[in-house]
Amino acid sequence: MANEVDPKARRFGAEVRRFREQAGISQTRLAGLLPASQATVSDIELGKTPAKKDTAQRIDQVLNSGGRLVAVWEEQHEAYRPPDWYRKLPIVEQRATQIQQYQPLLVPGLLQTRDYMRSSIKASARTDSEAAVEAKVAERTECQAILRRDDPPFFSVVLDETALYRRLGSPDIMRKQLEYLLEASAWSRVEILVVPADTWDHPGLDSGFTLLRVPDAGMLLYLEARAAGGVIVDASTVDEHVSLMGDLRGFALPPDQSRSLIKKALGEVE
Repeated sequence: MANEVDPKARRFGAEVRRFREQAGISQTRLAGLLPASQATVSDIELGKTPAKKDTAQRIDQVLNSGGRLVAVWEEQHEAYRPPDWYRKLPIVEQRATQIQQYQPLLVPGLLQTRDYMRSSIKASARTDSEAAVEAKVAERTECQAILRRDDPPFFSVVLDETALYRRLGSPDIMRKQLEYLLEASAWSRVEILVVPADTWDHPGLDSGFTLLRVPDAGMLLYLEARAAGGVIVDASTVDEHVSLMGDLRGFALPPDQSRSLIKKALGEVE
């Protein structure tokens, strides 16, 4: 039918409208910045006119969406496949200028001591051979190098207080891990925030996640589960987790008070 709207164009148009409204500009203003007619912008947002990729790129730049609108446009085309490095967290971490992570269960991998990470790997993969465990330890340790390079990303962690008390390995392993966490919290490019265990209506009752800001790719989301995981570029999903991270930071204590909770947990290791 002549008036039928392409679902791909409708999806992209809805995202354009959402980003435009977030930016607080009108269709007329956006049209002037592209440049295009106001009618063209309206048709794109309604899905009546499918946007070409160069148009999507220009709108992305004007609305400062950090590549997310381009990613939405690409996802609507069957030929699109995210680049291989998108699927590999260590490579994404290497490219990132900012990493925000929420962890409800464990100290995050980038801040784990070798003994703690070995204990956590063994606890979650009890049938793995020693060689397999050591290979994972070596891989995770190698990833930690990004925090010690000359231009490290800014690494902000929101931890649930219960992660500080989750016993792994031995009391000595836990003491050294908490001591290392205190040391890392003093680094200029690391921020550690703790959500108290007695928080009511905790917004982070689901699994942990990582947000990574990557040049030329914008904000990316990494989700991980036992059987699957990967980097997500879908703009609405990314934005949902950006909002969730904001909520979690609001519930967390500031850095100095978070350090006090870590010291408290350290003093209670038995």
